[in-house]
Amino acid sequence: MQKIKVRFAPSPTGSLHLGGARTAIYNYLYARSNNGSFLLRIEDTDTKRSDMENVEQIYRSLKWLGLDWDEEPIFQSNRAEIYKKYIEQLLKQDKAYKCFCTPEEIEEERKSGAFQYSGKCRHLTKSEVDQKVSQNQNYVVRFKNPDKSIIFTDRVYGKISVKSHELDDFIIQRSDGSPTYQLAVVVDDFEMGITHVIRGEDHLSNTPKQINLYLALEKPIPKFAHLPLLLGADGKRLSKRHGATGVDEYKALGYPSAAVFNYLALLGWAPKKGQEILDKKSIIKQFSLNGIAKKSAVYDIKKLDWISDKHISVISNDEIFENLFPIFIKKGYITENHDNNRKKYIISAINLLKSRMKNYNQFFEWGDYFFKDPEVYDNNASSKYWNNQEVTENMTQLLNKFINIQSWNQMEIENLVRTTATELGCKAGYLIHPLRLAVTGQGVSPGIFEIVELIGMKTVLKRISKAIKIFPKE
Repeated sequence: MQKIKVRFAPSPTGSLHLGGARTAIYNYLYARSNNGSFLLRIEDTDTKRSDMENVEQIYRSLKWLGLDWDEEPIFQSNRAEIYKKYIEQLLKQDKAYKCFCTPEEIEEERKSGAFQYSGKCRHLTKSEVDQKVSQNQNYVVRFKNPDKSIIFTDRVYGKISVKSHELDDFIIQRSDGSPTYQLAVVVDDFEMGITHVIRGEDHLSNTPKQINLYLALEKPIPKFAHLPLLLGADGKRLSKRHGATGVDEYKALGYPSAAVFNYLALLGWAPKKGQEILDKKSIIKQFSLNGIAKKSAVYDIKKLDWISDKHISVISNDEIFENLFPIFIKKGYITENHDNNRKKYIISAINLLKSRMKNYNQFFEWGDYFFKDPEVYDNNASSKYWNNQEVTENMTQLLNKFINIQSWNQMEIENLVRTTATELGCKAGYLIHPLRLAVTGQGVSPGIFEIVELIGMKTVLKRISKAIKIFPKE
């Protein structure tokens, strides 16, 4: 049985976007679930827009997603002579021809209502062609489209039939001698031994043309699977107007790579058992091209947040610490040569917040109070929980109780707060909410007694004293 080989073939004209990443993931999953090979090809024939910086960015994004490719990547820019050889073969076999029509002439045909190129240069004699070449007339090379229909079965869309008159004599070599996409991709795929071409449905119209090229070159035709496009909530193709679309942007936003992988895998594919929170191994085990839907998938940031939240909840605190470590360093919350107590403190803070985090960056959005005193206080919480002199007096009483507490631990702290509330003749919440506001600056947080224990007595007393000076006294 032939070993399955698939490829991901990005153009390095920009960063890897979500649609491309999903295509890469599906290729990777199909290869790994069938003990096949996942290859990488860089389609960099657009020399004006391609650069190595984008190539490196694509590499980093793929590696961040956990997509390890087999073999060295292929660069189309290094394969000009190979493409030239096959173009010359097609010319010799009268399966292609040189077209001397100028862009102006082609434009005139279009203005006259021609849907396709008329093919008039197809009928030039050899002597006419030689004469034009000797006169240094510019030409492109066109494939001589055979007069027969193309029928193929797509692994997603099923049987597809295209009549010959729907395909014109398309260009396979530009006037500067460079190959077009149609020719290069076919040559690369059969030379790389690609058995299955899994790509976006925007390439579906290219497939009949490429099948004709395979037949003309007498090469085996791979199986095709075209993936429905990714759409925004407005039903239009996913783009920058819908928010971040680059893989590197989601890394910068603090989403775990496992969550992004999980979410992209589910954008158009569904496991038979219906689970939604899956690690890479589980997805590989269940993946099948038969599970890919024909309907376009809709990108939903809320769904990504939900999946990310579930992943973070089971990621170890140590792993989260390692992911956040560069930011801790940058913010000055820890040093390169930190002691174990500092790391232990941060790990404890992570443990308190992780159940609320949809991405790693939210640790700093919501948890800066673990490292510095609040500079501002939540307005809604302030007006609701600390809005009169009585609250200030109650918190002064609590402060005095804290100063004399016997043991600074969660149980003793909670017991003292509740006992103080009883003595003051109020509900515990009348102390708990202002305490949270004073210590964190926020109206919501993880368990306040756990926070108070972790932050420490000295810091808590200082913050309560500060809040008493700031909030209403009348």
